[in-house]
Amino acid sequence: MALLFTVLLAVSAGILFYSLVDFGKQDFLGATEAAIDTEIRMISSLKTSQTESVVPYIEQRTKDDQIVRFRYESENGKLIAGTIDPMPQKVDKIAEGILRFDLDTKRGQETFAAKIHTFQDGSRIVVARNIHEIIANYERLKQLSWLIMSLMSAVVLASFGISHFVVSRINRIAATAQNIVETGDLSQRLAIDSRWDDLSNLAEVLNGFLTKIEDLMNGVREISNNIAHDLRTPLSGLRSDIESMKGRAVSNGDVDRLLAEADRILAIFHALLRITNIEKGKRSQSMRDVDLGKILGDVVDLYEPVAEEKGMKININAVSNAKIRGDSDLLFQLFTNLIDNAIKFSPEGSIIRLHTSKSRECITVAIEDQGPGVPDEEKEKVFKHFYRGDASRSTPGNGLGLSLVRAVAEHHQAHISLENADPGLRVRVTFQPYQ
Repeated sequence: MALLFTVLLAVSAGILFYSLVDFGKQDFLGATEAAIDTEIRMISSLKTSQTESVVPYIEQRTKDDQIVRFRYESENGKLIAGTIDPMPQKVDKIAEGILRFDLDTKRGQETFAAKIHTFQDGSRIVVARNIHEIIANYERLKQLSWLIMSLMSAVVLASFGISHFVVSRINRIAATAQNIVETGDLSQRLAIDSRWDDLSNLAEVLNGFLTKIEDLMNGVREISNNIAHDLRTPLSGLRSDIESMKGRAVSNGDVDRLLAEADRILAIFHALLRITNIEKGKRSQSMRDVDLGKILGDVVDLYEPVAEEKGMKININAVSNAKIRGDSDLLFQLFTNLIDNAIKFSPEGSIIRLHTSKSRECITVAIEDQGPGVPDEEKEKVFKHFYRGDASRSTPGNGLGLSLVRAVAEHHQAHISLENADPGLRVRVTFQPYQ
């Protein structure tokens, strides 16, 4: 296809060049020949009707029009009238019946086009017209035509190069995509060997798309494995408890224990469904103007009694009018999970600090505790479903709290990061202010 396009463009350029040159030549030759023929017809008419008027006419025309020259000669070549004397030695043929030669003028040697007409008595008339300017214009036309041809040739070559480049990139993208479809290997990526063209930008976007799909598929497999692992223990315990009740009276305590195990399993499923709904954006219709300061105040009011029971204090320093576009229920859940973790992992007598800051570009909420913190190698892992670090092995929970936190943050296009507080952990959530 690229070669066909290039050939068509090259043929078009050749036709354009030929048309400019040929039509330009035909145009100036046609106009010049027509003017010469008019002079010859006039002289022929005078020769037939008023022979004695031919010489005065030639002399008058020579005076009136400086671009026309005549040579009226007898049968034996003797000059009768006109200024072409002698006849130039070097005479060229422009076209059939049209001659070309140079004559002296006030501006030096210039080119003339001429035709010769022989009368019935054997005398001849040579009528010449100055075509020096016309030839100069024609030469300029040819130069312009060559310039156009050169530019068209450059366009042809550039078009072929671009076409070949585009087609090869598209074929390479298609081949990689086909290979991914056939093998199911999502780790493959499109090759990117330049950064200036749109196809490379497209390949980069598609690579990001493949990375996202691969992460999602790995996440699905990991979640499936984690669900199987985390639910196996409570389900096995539940089955053992039920089996142990065979053949004996069941007390209320036994029933309560079974219900607690069932509630724990249901809580895991409810948390997973909640995270899934948030990641799918099903709560988008609940987005409205919310004040982060008010939400943080409600969270602190809820958890202050819990903190006091463990001998902790919660200090809050919130700026006013920290408004964003969001879902107040989800944001409340985000901050309650973070405060709950801070209380859960901090020792007695600790101080948990909430701090908000506001600028034109962002609103930041920082929650800082005095617990053991999170090692650097685990700071990204803790947001995965069911992941529990060494510090959380002995604490209650299902490993979905921070997964929910990240899902809510991404739902609000917020950035969440974990930092070392020395001692403790600082969780920083950065929102875009509502415009």
